[in-house]
Amino acid sequence: YVVWELTLRCDHACHHCGSRAVKARPDELSVEEALQVVTELEEMGAHEVVLIGGEAYLHEGFLDIIAALSKAGITPVMTTGGMGITIELAHKMAQAGLRRTSVSVDGMRRTHDRMRNRQGSFEHTSLALSNLREAGIDISANTNFNRLNQHELEPLFEHLKAHGVKSWQIQITSALGRAADRPQMLFQPWDLLDFLPRVATLKEK
Repeated sequence: YVVWELTLRCDHACHHCGSRAVKARPDELSVEEALQVVTELEEMGAHEVVLIGGEAYLHEGFLDIIAALSKAGITPVMTTGGMGITIELAHKMAQAGLRRTSVSVDGMRRTHDRMRNRQGSFEHTSLALSNLREAGIDISANTNFNRLNQHELEPLFEHLKAHGVKSWQIQITSALGRAADRPQMLFQPWDLLDFLPRVATLKEK
């Protein structure tokens, strides 16, 4: 099981990003080098590879890498902010062999756009969920929770459910990258005395 950060290039600049992603590293793998890594992963017996970034679809070899992983018998999946996943790209991803995608949704409209530092992000992210599902790709969601969005746990659950999401990974924002610059957004231990029972209630539901 492998998580592969294809690029640090990103179309968001999230306030909680542990990698401080926006621009690509100067020495990122070329398409040819990345395809060689796929061969090496096959030789090592990898079963599943999660493509992440930055934003994985901004790597110029994104679709070729998915196709190569699939051809090698490795299940390709990805985690994405979803900003640029049009219906056309979603279908190309499915045709290349992408099986599952986890879309990052960090609150309802205003809070999500604030955390992900881009106006209109919530609208595009919600559209990405619909586009991926229409293309036949299994969708899940992930959310970084902290003091900015903890009050939206329950309405976000309903939003994701309405979009056909059946699996939701809840994470607690860690003091890494840009989040380390914003200690006021991080949970304090006593915040969890309220938050975790609410998560448990949703799990039972």
